[in-house]
Amino acid sequence: MADQNEIRSDRLGLLRKVSLVLLFSLVAMLPIWASGLSSWRAIVYSALFVALTYLVNFSKLQRSTSIAGLCALVFGSFLLVIERATFINLPVRIIIIVWLVLVTLIVSNQKVRNVVAANILVLGVLLLFVEIPFRVLTNSQSSSQFQYIEVFRHSRNDGPDAGSEPVTTNSLGLRNTTDQPSTPSGRVLIFGGSTTFCGEVSDRLTYPSQLQRILNDRNSGLIVENYGKSAATATDRVQVLKSIDDLDKNDIVIFYVGVNESGVGFVQRDLPVGLITKLPELGNALRKVSKYSRIADILFRKFVFGGIEISEGSKLKAEAEFRKAMQDAESFATKSGAKFVPVLQANLFTRNPPSDYDQTLAKMYGSELSVVMPDMYERLLPIISAYENFGDARAVMNNLERSPYYDWMHIDSRGNLRIATFLNDLLLDKGLIE
Repeated sequence: MADQNEIRSDRLGLLRKVSLVLLFSLVAMLPIWASGLSSWRAIVYSALFVALTYLVNFSKLQRSTSIAGLCALVFGSFLLVIERATFINLPVRIIIIVWLVLVTLIVSNQKVRNVVAANILVLGVLLLFVEIPFRVLTNSQSSSQFQYIEVFRHSRNDGPDAGSEPVTTNSLGLRNTTDQPSTPSGRVLIFGGSTTFCGEVSDRLTYPSQLQRILNDRNSGLIVENYGKSAATATDRVQVLKSIDDLDKNDIVIFYVGVNESGVGFVQRDLPVGLITKLPELGNALRKVSKYSRIADILFRKFVFGGIEISEGSKLKAEAEFRKAMQDAESFATKSGAKFVPVLQANLFTRNPPSDYDQTLAKMYGSELSVVMPDMYERLLPIISAYENFGDARAVMNNLERSPYYDWMHIDSRGNLRIATFLNDLLLDKGLIE
């Protein structure tokens, strides 16, 4: 009987240890997944972290708390090297490593581990109780400004196509481009922000996917890759470009930019908004979590689309950052033999003539945005037009019978087709494709 009790006790002890390891692995990986890591890779790294945590804290290999921290440091460094294209900003890299080390050290101390685990469970229950009334009392994307805009948009028949579609990413965390050839002869790598990621439409209706089909019809042999990321600026995307170590003469590097780069010229009234501008991973985290949490959805809509103030200093800063980003991108691309194609993108305020829908939508953002965006574009155009293969897509949405704009920058599938056609024509005109 005593032996049975001992066996039962051992089993319960093992179950408790495994449960703790799984809980803390989830805690360790959740913010990393939210800030940019693809779901499949997050699962793989979680499994590795489970094995690491168990080995250094509960198995016979356990040595000391310092060993556990060192192992977490090595693991975090390894993760950042492998995922260097996902986590660009130095502060985010430091936070990730410190976070993993901290979680591992907490697990290694029984008293602290038990207290933290209990508090995590209590916090989870409290968040659940808060989430439920938010879901009952609010609608998706329900910040005051966006709720107003969505009501307006759904009441009109002269605006964009309705509804968003499921978004999928590949093993590298990049938005999937459909219809890619199986044996490509070269690549078209497109860098940009959320307007390149195209989260409002299905995979096959993003402008990179539509460009892919146009190129297929020409038997170009080129494969299109989408390097768009929510809230990312050209400066951030240059770092991603530099992480690509197999760029060659058969590749074309397109930077479809202007909106987020102009945003550097805005002085944000709210600290969280400014923080998200500097750390795109934070905005990306809110966007990903907002799919599952109404609270995160409201925070995303409030913080990412906050109010603006304008100063000459911030405009000059935006110009300087954009100029350097273009220089760095062109230098890295041409050094590898690739062709560099910077394109100034369209937005609501470049559509001419604006429709009644466009004019009404623009007013919902206040008077500042309609002033600062044209001003910033006049500052960015001379910079981008200095490059041999530049493109000016500001007029690409003109003369569409119905406006393609969901807000002042994101567009529907019809708008994406316009961009894809523009890019194809630009590459032909510059002699970059046949």
